[in-house]
Amino acid sequence: MPVSVILVMLSFLAMGLAWLWRRRHRLHVMLMGLVIGFDVCFPLWLYLTHDWKRRLIDEGELFSFLVWAHLFLVLTLYALYVLQVQAGKQLLAQQEHSRQNHRVQSRGIVLVRLFVFLTGALLIEPK
Repeated sequence: MPVSVILVMLSFLAMGLAWLWRRRHRLHVMLMGLVIGFDVCFPLWLYLTHDWKRRLIDEGELFSFLVWAHLFLVLTLYALYVLQVQAGKQLLAQQEHSRQNHRVQSRGIVLVRLFVFLTGALLIEPK
């Protein structure tokens, strides 16, 4: 199994632990911060460790629907993270009206993150 798949599965585990410990606000915020940080840094790690010029330009995968779907799912995930952090800050400031937003956005994050993982797994180059 590729290292990237193992890392993503571990990040899903951290996300699950954050959900289990959602009542412990400090721990929840720390774990979700790690997941968000992982999701921001992971594409950089992939860029540095893979030959993207050969794959995207030379082999013509740049025009693949799957590559673009994956990219826009990642951008959607980042946008959801921004909204989630804003709602989380409001919750920490005792503004209870944002609780529903935070809850619904978390479901969206799990769903979009799952699709990001699945499309990324489909893009893994077999050895």
